[in-house]
Amino acid sequence: MINKVFKSRHFLISTQFIALIVFVLIIYGAIGITTDDNNFAKILRNTNLSNLVIWSYWWPLIIVTAILFGRFWCSICPMELVTSFAGKMGFRKKPNKFLRSGWVITLFYAAILIIGIHTFAIHRIPQYMAIYMIILFAVAFVAGLVWEKRTFCTYICPIGHLLGLYSLLSFSKLRVKDADICNNCKTKDCISKSNHYKYIGRSCTSELYPARIKDNRNCILCGQCHKSCTKDNIAIQKRRFASDLFTDIKLSWAEIAFFMIVSGFVIYEIFGEWKVSKKIIMAIPDWVNHSLNISGNPAGTVKAIILFIILPFAFYFILSILKKATANETWKESLTQLVIAILPVTASMHLLKAILKTTSRIPYWDFVFSDPKGVETAQLLTDAPELLNRGILSAISPYIGIIAILLSVGGLVLSLFIIRNQRYKNRASRVISIFAVLIYSGIFLIMLISWRMFYIS
Repeated sequence: MINKVFKSRHFLISTQFIALIVFVLIIYGAIGITTDDNNFAKILRNTNLSNLVIWSYWWPLIIVTAILFGRFWCSICPMELVTSFAGKMGFRKKPNKFLRSGWVITLFYAAILIIGIHTFAIHRIPQYMAIYMIILFAVAFVAGLVWEKRTFCTYICPIGHLLGLYSLLSFSKLRVKDADICNNCKTKDCISKSNHYKYIGRSCTSELYPARIKDNRNCILCGQCHKSCTKDNIAIQKRRFASDLFTDIKLSWAEIAFFMIVSGFVIYEIFGEWKVSKKIIMAIPDWVNHSLNISGNPAGTVKAIILFIILPFAFYFILSILKKATANETWKESLTQLVIAILPVTASMHLLKAILKTTSRIPYWDFVFSDPKGVETAQLLTDAPELLNRGILSAISPYIGIIAILLSVGGLVLSLFIIRNQRYKNRASRVISIFAVLIYSGIFLIMLISWRMFYIS
């Protein structure tokens, strides 16, 4: 069924156009809605319809689909439509070495996370979110004008590495049905330069040849190769969950750095669900900010740098030093092994955060359609928080707790299976990877069990 959809000439591009219209409406619904009160902003983020949809449903849905099904969001992403449109009339310059390295994606994501979210709170203040989305569309359009092919999606999109790494876990893959058919194909329509800038049935502009795709990271499932292939030899296929992680994956430095940041971010996101664990995770940033007399927005910047850069990088590099000392591995080899080993745990906890966020926002849907801008509702709930009906949250809380423990244990078990199948130069290196996974997954498991036992809110 999914392959029939991808072969349809107009389905995906029409879906992208609809998504573009929805995003424009979301931006319109957020412009002008702002506040300088941090406490008010924590409520406004849930009462403004645009903000609620983007951060509590659209973003979690991207995480869920990437982990389970691969980069399907990219299939309907309006950014791809915008950058492809600009590319038809652009300068079509070749991206330079730095752009192709993937570091732009990592740095772009880090800037959004540290400066956008934890300094200026674009996830809480609707107008800031609207500005952020406008900037994304502008970058996609300019990238299409300046560089060839699909440079924005391949080398700039700030969530490119995230979707790519999580798609290594997914139940599906895009591959050719018969490699011999590709080898004997004379026209190679799926990679032909003459097809690069077609709207429908264009050749791959992500620098991929379908017959040689080894893993899920870089294919954005745009569906164009389905339509360009005259031999009907390309299909999205089912596969064993996380099968890519049992192969010899080679990660770039940019992907490694990106994952380090994400793994720290996920710890903060899960620990932030409980006041006790949040206080623990914030101990070092709070001490630094207090010692340096830093407050306001800069305090958020310091917090993010410590939690998402300094601590994760220290964790991985200490373990890498041990691996190098015991197995004489290169830095990239040891860090890649650690990233691949810990990835299932990080993804499972990111999936849990998505579930927690979407379910916790259910009570706000009683208000958003009568007051889509959310300002009046936010003021109402500030004055009378008891008006928020949390009955459904109490009802589903035990089930969420069970899911949380299952995801934590499931991520750990999968990581151990992956370590078992990875190639290591000696036993000591394998033991260090196991130790890293046990530490990383252990802090989640201890926190989740403690949270469910002593404090359920």
